[in-house]
Amino acid sequence: MKPWVLKVISTELRKILAYRSDFWINFIGQMLIQLFIARALWSAVFEANGVTEMRGLTLDKMTLYYLLAPLIMKTMMGENIGFLAREIYDGGINRYLVWPLKALQYKSLTFMTYSIFYLLQLNLMYLIARFIFDPSPYSLADFTGALMGSGLILLASYTYFYIMSLCEMVAFWADNTWTLSVMLRFVASFLGGAFLPLSFFPDSLLPVLKLLPFQAMISTPVNLYLGRADGAQALEAALTLLMWLPALYFLSRLMWRKASYHYTGVGM
Repeated sequence: MKPWVLKVISTELRKILAYRSDFWINFIGQMLIQLFIARALWSAVFEANGVTEMRGLTLDKMTLYYLLAPLIMKTMMGENIGFLAREIYDGGINRYLVWPLKALQYKSLTFMTYSIFYLLQLNLMYLIARFIFDPSPYSLADFTGALMGSGLILLASYTYFYIMSLCEMVAFWADNTWTLSVMLRFVASFLGGAFLPLSFFPDSLLPVLKLLPFQAMISTPVNLYLGRADGAQALEAALTLLMWLPALYFLSRLMWRKASYHYTGVGM
């Protein structure tokens, strides 16, 4: 491992923990509000249909689903929208052009530092919520599912970084890229199953969704945590992400090279 890697990770962690109270208030507050709304909505749906299970999900499992899905989205998004575009607009990107390291390499490291930190919070919240909604003993299968889910989330986050980078680097030519990033978040949430479990989607769409990276990013990790997916499905999801990753990596590098030729930095 290169010596500067640990320094970058350490710096980013200090930035994250600089405002601990603000982080926990936003993190827990947002999670509880989303969980309360999801629980109330699906309680009404289950009651209206007079059932205790829908598409293999009980009300408690559905509640855990809507706890995990937003947390996985937050983990996957790392530094969040604007992590690269802001620096392009305010000239902060200048330093990456003169430092003896690759800009995308550095930004991917800071992005993944956030993702790893959020993943730790995700697992902590899941353990607490699972004890509340499913107090059965935590088995080896549960541990294995959580472990596979965590690994898949990190791979998904790294893949999402390059998708997001393509949107963010449009800032080299356009005045506003926020809309593109929000659209990407919406598409990932909808097609990945964050808004609605994919088991409720029409069967004819499921083969198409398997070819896209979003199911592997959100739905499969959630199902791994809930015990609704096995190692074979985890491997299939990982292979899907690994199929997309080289192309996204190449496009991001190509776009960065072309953009840097046209970029004019103040004070350069």
